[in-house]
Amino acid sequence: MRRTLVKWLFATYLLGSGIVWSILILPLFPFVGRNGRYRLARLWCRAMVVMMRVITGVTCSVEGLEQLPEGPFIMLCRHESTWETLAFMALFPRRISFVFKRELERIPFFGWVLVGLDMVSLDRGSIRQAHQAVTRECAQKLALGDAVVIFPEGTRVPHDAPLKLASGGVRLACATKVPVVPVVHDAGKVWPAKGWPDRPGHIRVIVTPTLPLDCTIPQELNKLAQEQMDAGLAQLR
Repeated sequence: MRRTLVKWLFATYLLGSGIVWSILILPLFPFVGRNGRYRLARLWCRAMVVMMRVITGVTCSVEGLEQLPEGPFIMLCRHESTWETLAFMALFPRRISFVFKRELERIPFFGWVLVGLDMVSLDRGSIRQAHQAVTRECAQKLALGDAVVIFPEGTRVPHDAPLKLASGGVRLACATKVPVVPVVHDAGKVWPAKGWPDRPGHIRVIVTPTLPLDCTIPQELNKLAQEQMDAGLAQLR
C-alpha cells in the first residue's frame, strides 16, 4: 500500500509540476535565448532530483566527472528509464543535447519545451534520411559546444539486459572528430523502463574514460565502448 502511494504521489508531482513549470517558462522562451531556455528547464530538472529524494527516498551520484573532456563530446549512454533524460540536465555541468524521437514534440507542454531547447530530433521514417539528418543536427550542436547524448541501444532496456550497441554514435564521432565518452548507470533498478519509482534506493552514474581520439574505425571504436560500458555495468550489479 505504501509503495503504491509513493509511486502515485511522485507521478502526480512530476506531471503536475512539469505542466505548471512549462506554462510559466514557455512565454519567456522568445526572450531569453538558447542558453536561457536551457537554464530555465534545468531548474525544474534540479527540483525533480530533490523531490525524488524527498518523496521516494531515491538519491543519486555521479562518479568520474573528471573524465569529461573540456570541449564538445558525444556521450554514449545506457537508456534504462525516464530518469536519465531528466536528471542528466541537473547532474552534468555541461549543456546536454539529447537525440530524441520526433514524436515527443507532439506531447503538450513537455514537447513544446523540448522544441524550445533546440536538441536533436529523430524522424524514424526513413533510416537513411534519419541518419543523415541526425548527423547534420548533431554536428551543429557539437559546433555550439554541446555534449550530445546518444542511446546506442535505440530504446529503453532493463538494467540486467545484455548490452547491445548500435554503431551510429561512434560513426558520428568518426565523422565529426570529437571525443566519445561511454556512460552507464543503474536507474532501471529503482525507476523501471515501464513504471514509476516506488521505494528508496541509490542511483549511481559512472562516467568511463574518453575513448582514444586516434581510433577512426567505427567497428573498433564500438568494441572499445562496449568493453568499457560492460566493465562499468559490472560495477553496478
